[in-house]
Amino acid sequence: MAAALAGCGFKPLYRQNGPGEAVPQFTQISIAQPEDRISQQLRNHLLDMVTPQGSPERPLYILDYRITESVGSVFVTRSDEITRNNLQISVSTFLRDYQTGSPLASFSISSQASYNLTVADYSNLISEKNARERALRDAAEQIRIRLANYFGRDQFKPKPQPRQP
Repeated sequence: MAAALAGCGFKPLYRQNGPGEAVPQFTQISIAQPEDRISQQLRNHLLDMVTPQGSPERPLYILDYRITESVGSVFVTRSDEITRNNLQISVSTFLRDYQTGSPLASFSISSQASYNLTVADYSNLISEKNARERALRDAAEQIRIRLANYFGRDQFKPKPQPRQP
């Protein structure tokens, strides 16, 4: 089965090639500095998932992002009391050439997480914080997958070298 998968070009996204990454271009990505706390949380997840060995000294790419967040009610009792919310995170992501700033790829992703509401304010704050953390982790994973798909295109694959006689 492994030979059949290798023949069709299948490449596992999570494979580790020793000290390298499954997607070698990930080591050349610099992740933009955050503007606020939620951006910092997303950046931390991206650093862990995309560049776990640290930021490159001479990056080829810069990954920029813009986050929007909204909260909506999911369950409302007959007495109009909200008992569950959905937290929606949307991220517009831009991959650019580090030197020129020219756009290479852009995509939007969204993630959501639900949390219960109680009569205790502190409990509600912690529940919302936890939901935000889960949604941001999921958003970072989606960004990582989209980047891997982008870099998996033929233009990034190494060209076969001619045999030496």
